[in-house]
Amino acid sequence: MDSRTLRENATEFINYKRSIGYAYEAQEYLLNRYVQFAGARTSSPVPVKDTTDEFLSSLTGSPGTLYQMAAVLREFSRYLLARGFKESYVIPPKTASQPTAENPYFFTEKEVDAFFEKLDAIKPNSSFRGREIVLPALFRLLYCCGLRCKEVRTLLRVNVHTQDHYIDVIQSKGPKSRRIFISHELAGYLADYDVRIGILFPGREYYFPSSTGGCYSSLFVSSNFRRFWLEAFPDFEMATRPRAYDFRHHFAWSNLNRWAAEGLDLNVMLPYLMRYMGHQSVSGTLYYFHFVPEFFPTYKSMTDALEDVIPEVSYEE
Repeated sequence: MDSRTLRENATEFINYKRSIGYAYEAQEYLLNRYVQFAGARTSSPVPVKDTTDEFLSSLTGSPGTLYQMAAVLREFSRYLLARGFKESYVIPPKTASQPTAENPYFFTEKEVDAFFEKLDAIKPNSSFRGREIVLPALFRLLYCCGLRCKEVRTLLRVNVHTQDHYIDVIQSKGPKSRRIFISHELAGYLADYDVRIGILFPGREYYFPSSTGGCYSSLFVSSNFRRFWLEAFPDFEMATRPRAYDFRHHFAWSNLNRWAAEGLDLNVMLPYLMRYMGHQSVSGTLYYFHFVPEFFPTYKSMTDALEDVIPEVSYEE
């Protein structure tokens, strides 16, 4: 076993996770960052305490990344221990605190209209081939369906069925997948988009291809959201920090407000919203209920009843 390298062990671990159904893309990126860091400091084939502590210390300014990194490295070391690498250092529990979720931002209709007006006015740029076609469609799908940014970025063309009005979201969080149905209006818009982008990227793999044909990075999506938001609202106070992910929050919030206005039964509608958004438990969906005044009494009674059986979780990113 001593003849193996840390890189080889990390690759084996990643392959193992994928063999049991996990996409393991973001985690692979994080683990590779650690391997590169550790490889310059030690020849150990496993994580060691001094190097790991030094690496985690370099991430204290990014609590979200620190939390995710600690989780990935802890799981990696446990895997190595099970494989017989007894010197693997396992990060103690609660080494990194789960970051506090930012308050969601809910958009007004005027804000949504102004934002998409700027997106629809994007001019072609040879350095970002197809961006003027992709970004308006990508952000519309985020807005209309409340998907996670990663779900939209990595969406494959083969999983979008505009003729039958549904999209398959594959292995979003862990090995779980789901099918979401879309409106006729959105299906028609996406069908037109598919034809236009297909001229530039025939036979493409990703539904929203980058200029190289791969998928866009999370940074590209978030930075372009900020860019066109500020174009629409140059005097906007960014302390409130609206983000691309807030389209997901807005989707849940707007549906709850609509149900409240229509007098629909919360207990009937809750499972539909939970499944559509891909929440792993009902607590992820109940998070939004206290933002809707009409539902707050029901929210309070349901959470009081469930708090003993559903563990507390922070909102998912």
